[in-house]
Amino acid sequence: MARRAKEDAEATRNALLDAAEQVFLAQGVSQSSLAAIAKEAGATRGAVYWHFKDKLDLFNAMIDRVTMPLDQVIYGDLGQLSQVAPLPRMCRVIHLLLNGLVNDDRIRRVFTILMHRMEFVGELAALQVRHTSSMNEFTRQLALDFAAVAEQQGYALSGTPQLLAIGLRSLLDGLMHSWLMSIEGFDLEKDGLAAVQVYLVGAGLPKAAVAATFAEATSLPNPLAGAARLPCGYVDSSVL
Repeated sequence: MARRAKEDAEATRNALLDAAEQVFLAQGVSQSSLAAIAKEAGATRGAVYWHFKDKLDLFNAMIDRVTMPLDQVIYGDLGQLSQVAPLPRMCRVIHLLLNGLVNDDRIRRVFTILMHRMEFVGELAALQVRHTSSMNEFTRQLALDFAAVAEQQGYALSGTPQLLAIGLRSLLDGLMHSWLMSIEGFDLEKDGLAAVQVYLVGAGLPKAAVAATFAEATSLPNPLAGAARLPCGYVDSSVL
């Protein structure tokens, strides 16, 4: 009986998170109410407050459901990327991000909400600190990989690892932001990966090494979502 109650509670919680994604996407975060989310989930407001303290708590839980597995895959033990050489790791991380955004509906919804459906004001102002911290950590990891690539392979980078990391993160942010604005505008995997390759070559990494490493990275499945992944196969060295 206790196990069934726990399963029912977990099902209700997930239904509320699913509903939050739909309501935040349709109405924007600041304009959405807990009552609307409860209605979308077929639950009561009491059920919402049983699982979440307030809208901010619910929003954070919705984000965590996507970003925690994402963080674990990228820089945690899952997939053992922490043990991969720096250039293959960078290429693999970029492929995971872009491929996951294109192919996973939940990742796409949540990133759309983060980039296009919210304002860091009022009760959501605290989220700006979290968002900034996340971006800074991603930049730090990229800078470490750039530095390691230069040290281990003897490549002469065109800028400091920190500067190159900021540029790469900004390129990825821009690609994702623009694609989510108009999904039909360009192919995020094909064009996005090609743009990143051009950037890495401009950063001082050899064209052949970048193309070969992306070819290997994109041939692997993406573990970010439960659905099976097809390799994106978009590595065209002619664009470099």
